[in-house]
Amino acid sequence: MARTYSFSPSLKSFTASTTTTAIWSPAEIDSAGCVAFHLAMNTTGGTASTIALISRVRVKANGQTVVDCTLDELRAYQERFSPKGNSDDTDGLSLNIPLNSLDTRSDDEGDRCQFMPGASATVEVVIVAGAGQAGTLMLGWTKTTVAPEFFMTLIESNTNVAASTTNGRSPLSGPGFVQGLGLPTQGLNRVRAILSGLEVANIPGNRYNGATAATLGDMLVAMQNLYENPDAATDTETYQFIKLNQGLEANPATSWLELTTESNWGTGSPAASTAQTVYTLVPVQPQRA
Repeated sequence: MARTYSFSPSLKSFTASTTTTAIWSPAEIDSAGCVAFHLAMNTTGGTASTIALISRVRVKANGQTVVDCTLDELRAYQERFSPKGNSDDTDGLSLNIPLNSLDTRSDDEGDRCQFMPGASATVEVVIVAGAGQAGTLMLGWTKTTVAPEFFMTLIESNTNVAASTTNGRSPLSGPGFVQGLGLPTQGLNRVRAILSGLEVANIPGNRYNGATAATLGDMLVAMQNLYENPDAATDTETYQFIKLNQGLEANPATSWLELTTESNWGTGSPAASTAQTVYTLVPVQPQRA
């Protein structure tokens, strides 16, 4: 099978000292068979701009949100699931939004997961520009001829678990089969994840039993780095993905997170984050003749 590459000629502008939401409508995107979106930034202001200005990305399929996460969450997902453990450099001028399965043995296998078949795409990018930071954004995409079997979702939601909480519960949900779970590690004492009644994770963080991060190794990070792709900043990364490959759905009645947190929970980067990010694969419904 083959991949093809193209882009939209529609440029979106952002201006200095302003929060801008750049939106590409379905008329500006060729989304059938799309396995990734690509953003390229051009700086025109007096102060250099990079993708670090991007605070959030969203992808919608016929108005249904399938990707909604911060830049830090997207990069943590890239690092954990990409074949080489790579993520886009925040000092750079380009950003990739993968829609295929990254952790597969071949491109064709990964491309069985792609943008929701039959749907039209909308892409939204929130940019927070400082003084002198202005420019434009360009959107491109990669398409595949592989037949679709899944589409992915990568969606952030707030855990609503406060600092200094013992066994605080947060609902765990998402369409399809849960493949990964992202969490801030700053101030994390312990995380326990239940999927459809099965305990899939019970891991101490670097603040287990009140230890300081400087004196306790981060078992959550170490476990994932042994079996999966190592993160670039192994023990300093403050947002981590746990890979879950049990093929389980997140039944709302029997799925939840249980978090024990310390006083500095929610104070790391991404700023004041107490959010979880759930990555799922959703089977494609067979097309009727």
